Amino acid sequence: MSSVRRLYALQEIDNAIRDNKKAVMDIEAQLQDDHTMVQAKANLEKEEKSLSDLRHKEKQLEWDIEELSGKIKDVEKQLYGGSVKNPKDLDSLNHEFQHFKERRGGMEDRLLELMSDAEQQQGAYNSAKQHAENIEKEWLENNGHLVEDRDRLNAEAVDLAARREKTASQIDEPSLKIYERLRESKGGEAVSRVEQGMCKGCRINLPTHTLQKVRGSQHIVYCTNCNRILYIA
Repeated sequence: MSSVRRLYALQEIDNAIRDNKKAVMDIEAQLQDDHTMVQAKANLEKEEKSLSDLRHKEKQLEWDIEELSGKIKDVEKQLYGGSVKNPKDLDSLNHEFQHFKERRGGMEDRLLELMSDAEQQQGAYNSAKQHAENIEKEWLENNGHLVEDRDRLNAEAVDLAARREKTASQIDEPSLKIYERLRESKGGEAVSRVEQGMCKGCRINLPTHTLQKVRGSQHIVYCTNCNRILYIA
């Protein structure tokens, strides 16, 4: 197989890759253009964050209560253990003991409020989750074919990438560089087929001597008008 024929084969693969990417992007745009599902998911995330924040505050308050209970136990031990005899010190300890107990009582009341709020928020989260699942189920029933098409195209993209790598490895580096440069400057069409003496890239009839060179040469021959690489099947 001549280098020009390999370049044309590479271009066919590159065009297929280009079309594949565009098709995937079009499907992704359609999949993302569902405001109802987007809104349902956004609401679910909001309810989940609110629940998480409440659970975090609840857990933090439980730790704080546990820590304060440890302090109360230490003060109580000093107060009633007999190790402190001085009335002034005992009065100070008793004041501290009562202060800690009142503080813990307030924290426990706040914990009950948080637990109640968290229970209500759990209900709101469950409802939002169920709503989002219902919306997604309905969406999949209506758009499942798009997901299947996207998965098929993604699988094809993997195959195309492997084919491109194999084909490109069979082309000499100078020719490959020329191809890449022309492909970039010619809108993806670096190699042009010649049909009925005409360059399909620019629709110009080619001179006889150019056609003879294309037919008889194993090397790259360019269109005299558009400078694309000419290929005759």
